[in-house]
Amino acid sequence: MNKQKIILYVLTIIILFSLPIATIIVSTDTLKDGREFLFKVEAFDPYDMFRGNYLNINFKEQEVEGIYQKEGEYGDIFFVTINERDDGFAYFSDINTKKPNDTSDYYITRAYYRSYAETYDIDTPTRYYMNENKSLDAEKIYEENIDNTYVKVRVKDGKMVIVGVYVDDVLIDTIEPIKESK
Repeated sequence: MNKQKIILYVLTIIILFSLPIATIIVSTDTLKDGREFLFKVEAFDPYDMFRGNYLNINFKEQEVEGIYQKEGEYGDIFFVTINERDDGFAYFSDINTKKPNDTSDYYITRAYYRSYAETYDIDTPTRYYMNENKSLDAEKIYEENIDNTYVKVRVKDGKMVIVGVYVDDVLIDTIEPIKESK
């Protein structure tokens, strides 16, 4: 009986640690080998004291036009194709319930159909974690420069990971806030 408890305990520990480790491995692989895209952003939700210090990112174009697909239900997983415009910024161009065969630039996500607009709202990564001491200043910089702010992501095998938030081509983590004189 004691041997069975030990085996069960070891299996439980392995299972508990395997999910976070797998997530870390996939994210690291995406950051290392994924294709880079730039997305424009818009205003963000305010600070949430229960979730810690991070920037809450909202992609400016977080929707894609598409005809309702009967095989896909509300909140189902979809494959969203990513393309780039002439200005270098990316957008979501197509949505389907099946993996695209003609491109490797796609993102697997949940999507919600809005029939009145004939578009799907797409779940995108929203959190950019950074040094706690700089996050509140970065939030202010982000808010004041929203028109010149974009997020850099990497995409590989349907996974999307935020690389950084940039203001005027400078990583927001490295921008020093302007001190107000008294």
